[in-house]
Amino acid sequence: MTKRFKEVMELLEYDELLKVKSDLNKGGDGIRIILDNKIKDEIKKKNAFCTVCASKIEPESTTQFHLAFGPDDLRKEISFCAVDCMEYFLKEFKKIRSK
Repeated sequence: MTKRFKEVMELLEYDELLKVKSDLNKGGDGIRIILDNKIKDEIKKKNAFCTVCASKIEPESTTQFHLAFGPDDLRKEISFCAVDCMEYFLKEFKKIRSK
Protein backbone atom coordinates (compact mmCIF):
# COMPACT_ATOMS: atom_id res chain seq x y z
CA MET A 1 0.00 0.00 0.00
CA THR A 2 2.82 2.40 0.80
CA LYS A 3 4.16 2.26 -2.74
CA ARG A 4 0.77 2.99 -4.33
CA PHE A 5 0.05 5.84 -1.93
CA LYS A 6 3.44 7.32 -2.69
CA GLU A 7 2.70 7.06 -6.42
CA VAL A 8 -0.56 8.95 -5.89
CA MET A 9 1.27 11.66 -3.94
CA GLU A 10 3.77 11.97 -6.81
CA LEU A 11 0.88 12.82 -9.15
CA LEU A 12 -0.23 15.82 -7.07
CA GLU A 13 1.05 19.29 -7.83
CA TYR A 14 2.66 21.41 -5.11
CA ASP A 15 -0.43 23.49 -4.28
CA GLU A 16 -2.55 20.33 -4.06
CA LEU A 17 -0.02 18.85 -1.64
CA LEU A 18 -0.27 21.99 0.49
CA LYS A 19 -4.07 21.67 0.53
CA VAL A 20 -3.82 18.03 1.63
CA LYS A 21 -1.35 18.97 4.38
CA SER A 22 -3.60 21.81 5.54
CA ASP A 23 -6.63 19.52 5.58
CA LEU A 24 -4.74 16.91 7.60
CA ASN A 25 -3.63 19.58 10.09
CA LYS A 26 -7.28 20.61 10.54
CA GLY A 27 -8.41 17.04 11.22
CA GLY A 28 -8.62 15.63 7.69
CA ASP A 29 -12.39 16.00 7.19
CA GLY A 30 -12.02 16.90 3.51
CA ILE A 31 -9.85 13.87 2.80
CA ARG A 32 -12.18 11.63 4.84
CA ILE A 33 -15.21 12.77 2.82
CA ILE A 34 -13.45 12.20 -0.51
CA LEU A 35 -12.26 8.77 0.63
CA ASP A 36 -15.71 7.78 1.95
CA ASN A 37 -17.35 8.79 -1.34
CA LYS A 38 -14.81 6.84 -3.38
CA ILE A 39 -15.36 3.72 -1.23
CA LYS A 40 -19.14 4.05 -1.64
CA ASP A 41 -18.72 4.31 -5.43
CA GLU A 42 -16.54 1.19 -5.51
CA ILE A 43 -19.03 -0.77 -3.37
CA LYS A 44 -21.85 0.35 -5.65
CA LYS A 45 -19.93 -0.87 -8.72
CA LYS A 46 -19.30 -4.27 -7.13
CA ASN A 47 -22.93 -4.66 -6.05
CA ALA A 48 -24.61 -3.64 -9.31
CA PHE A 49 -27.68 -5.56 -10.48
CA CYS A 50 -29.57 -5.37 -13.76
CA THR A 51 -32.67 -3.18 -13.48
CA VAL A 52 -34.72 -5.55 -15.66
CA CYS A 53 -33.69 -9.11 -14.80
CA ALA A 54 -31.94 -8.50 -11.45
CA SER A 55 -28.85 -10.50 -12.42
CA LYS A 56 -25.57 -9.45 -10.85
CA ILE A 57 -23.43 -7.27 -13.11
CA GLU A 58 -19.76 -8.11 -12.88
CA PRO A 59 -17.53 -5.00 -12.79
CA GLU A 60 -15.21 -6.44 -15.48
CA SER A 61 -18.09 -7.23 -17.86
CA THR A 62 -17.87 -5.65 -21.30
CA THR A 63 -21.60 -6.07 -21.94
CA GLN A 64 -22.87 -3.84 -19.15
CA PHE A 65 -24.72 -0.59 -19.84
CA HIS A 66 -25.68 2.34 -17.64
CA LEU A 67 -28.38 4.90 -18.28
CA ALA A 68 -28.47 8.21 -16.40
CA PHE A 69 -31.57 10.37 -16.52
CA GLY A 70 -33.41 13.12 -14.70
CA PRO A 71 -32.52 16.68 -13.69
CA ASP A 72 -29.10 17.29 -12.15
CA ASP A 73 -30.39 17.50 -8.59
CA LEU A 74 -32.41 14.27 -8.93
CA ARG A 75 -30.21 12.34 -11.37
CA LYS A 76 -30.72 8.56 -11.33
CA GLU A 77 -28.51 5.90 -12.87
CA ILE A 78 -29.71 2.42 -13.74
CA SER A 79 -27.70 -0.55 -14.96
CA PHE A 80 -28.32 -3.31 -17.47
CA CYS A 81 -26.49 -6.60 -17.96
CA ALA A 82 -26.98 -6.65 -21.74
CA VAL A 83 -28.48 -4.77 -24.69
CA ASP A 84 -31.71 -6.81 -24.67
CA CYS A 85 -32.49 -5.77 -21.08
CA MET A 86 -31.83 -2.12 -21.93
CA GLU A 87 -34.05 -2.36 -25.03
CA TYR A 88 -36.84 -3.96 -23.00
CA PHE A 89 -36.62 -1.19 -20.39
CA LEU A 90 -36.70 1.55 -23.03
CA LYS A 91 -39.66 -0.05 -24.81
CA GLU A 92 -41.65 -0.25 -21.57
CA PHE A 93 -40.57 3.26 -20.59
CA LYS A 94 -41.86 4.62 -23.92
CA LYS A 95 -45.21 2.92 -23.31
CA ILE A 96 -45.50 4.55 -19.90
CA ARG A 97 -44.45 7.97 -21.18
CA SER A 98 -46.99 7.86 -24.05
CA LYS A 99 -49.93 7.35 -21.67
